[in-house]
Amino acid sequence: MKTTLITIVFLGALFAAGCKSAGSDTAIATDMCGCFNMLKDSLPVEAVNVFQKVSVADSPQETYEKEMWNLKPEIAMKVAQALMSTAKKGSPVNDCLKKMDDKYKTNTNDQQEMAKRLIAALKDKKDCDIMLALMRMNLKK
Repeated sequence: MKTTLITIVFLGALFAAGCKSAGSDTAIATDMCGCFNMLKDSLPVEAVNVFQKVSVADSPQETYEKEMWNLKPEIAMKVAQALMSTAKKGSPVNDCLKKMDDKYKTNTNDQQEMAKRLIAALKDKKDCDIMLALMRMNLKK
């Protein structure tokens, strides 16, 4: 379920950034980062640490799963709830992504290619661990 949820969130984010976008990859990545950083307020510090580890891990998906199993169940549940909330209409993250969809206009339909470009744009960006972790977990090798 966690993998499915992450995939839904990730694909929604890529839809917002990838289907439309006239801005640079850096601008898109920065705006998406701002959207996903809205989750930080609803997550305990331990959960934010999971995303920090995953964002730089050699095996992001495996690291995420391992780290989630190490969390207390109530914290893992908060992470799942926070991620699920991003797909709900009217949630701050969902609304933010919709605004991005209106703001940017790109011609890229290849979600994997867009993910690679956004990950590259984030390589030197600080404080964007949640989005970077989600993108890296769903990037196919």
